[in-house]
Amino acid sequence: MVLRLIMAYMASLSFAYIFNLNRKTALMSAIGGSIGWYFYSQGLLYFQDSNVAYFLGAVFLSYYGEIMARQTKTPVTSYITPALIPLVPGSGLYNTMLQSLEGNYNGALREGITTLMASGSLAIGILVVFTLIKIYYLIKRRISHETN
Repeated sequence: MVLRLIMAYMASLSFAYIFNLNRKTALMSAIGGSIGWYFYSQGLLYFQDSNVAYFLGAVFLSYYGEIMARQTKTPVTSYITPALIPLVPGSGLYNTMLQSLEGNYNGALREGITTLMASGSLAIGILVVFTLIKIYYLIKRRISHETN
């Protein structure tokens, strides 16, 4: 487990440098990749559906990214994008193309739908966190205006 967390950290860190983030932001966004991978792997242990695990990983790495972005006054995408890399279902994309090229269109369709569902779970997890944070700050702003 520790080795996989280190590998997720290194993958996120590599992409953070490819995206030309500064050193501090790159190191902190890579921690988000490890957090996402940890909750993804825990989700695989406790739930039968891998889409729930993808969703959990995306929720926790997005929440971490929101917190870090507000603390460092950096755009959230600087933390979310590199941290999401270890969770991207690349093998599903590869297997979809492989099945398609081999002429097994039913297998390609099955792999493609599974990959789209995993990608959708990641997107929905990020969207849920962004929406809840936006609602929180909207309510906080209204309450502060009412008290003044």
